[in-house]
Amino acid sequence: MRYAFLDEEAKKEIRRSILKAIAIPGYIVSFASREMPVARGWGTGGLQVTLAIINESDTLKVIDQGCDGSVNAVNIRNFISSVTNVKTTTKTTEATIIQTRHRIPEIELEEGQTLVYQVPMPDILETVEPNTAKQKIMHANADYSKLWVLLYEDTSMFGDSRISNRYPVIVYNRYAMDPSPIPKYDTPKLNNNKALQLFGAGREKKIYAIPPYTKVEPLKFEDREFKVENFEGQVCQRCGSSNSFLDEVYDDNGELKYYCNDTDYCDVQSGDKK
Repeated sequence: MRYAFLDEEAKKEIRRSILKAIAIPGYIVSFASREMPVARGWGTGGLQVTLAIINESDTLKVIDQGCDGSVNAVNIRNFISSVTNVKTTTKTTEATIIQTRHRIPEIELEEGQTLVYQVPMPDILETVEPNTAKQKIMHANADYSKLWVLLYEDTSMFGDSRISNRYPVIVYNRYAMDPSPIPKYDTPKLNNNKALQLFGAGREKKIYAIPPYTKVEPLKFEDREFKVENFEGQVCQRCGSSNSFLDEVYDDNGELKYYCNDTDYCDVQSGDKK
């Protein structure tokens, strides 16, 4: 079997696309997305990016909505491990490659780590302009007026944007970018992150990137504060954390409780992971 499932020409082509994406932060690069042993829409883009860059010295972590134990995370981790024999981990601090579906780990990433996002819809302009040819022209001209109008309409009617995830960001003062469906809570973590961030959309055949220490800002008006999800007054029922992204969970008695979304962070805070 070929190392990392993909043939060498496929991996080279994906790496070339990644290098171009890194050279132009936030710019969407097309690539020849291959058929994978998972359905399109279930992380094939992120999977191909990971398989193209991984090697024997890497340590892999895969999360789905912050959880290491979900079906999507376990299946992808087992598949990558079976075709590479790399070491896997559930600890953020040990991983050199972290493949994620819609979350950025709570524990701050470091230099030398790579965060690979599974992306369903790569172009943020799809929310306001369905024509792909016009999207390319708008990006070329840095014409994001329709996004500003959407933001203005929400703000004037509701006092704030209704966008709860996929909040548009501006990368390096140039390209408007879709950060994958991460919650607004994670948006500030994109800015000046020490890790390399790679975004892969298999179904749409697109790759884009944010190099380490790159300026990333949410699209917002100067006189409006960017607001993230507020969990004030709530703590994780397991580890007691009050400064992490929390999930709302109803127990068997119908009582609402809160738990850390990031399972590794919760383990560390509770002392369960040595």
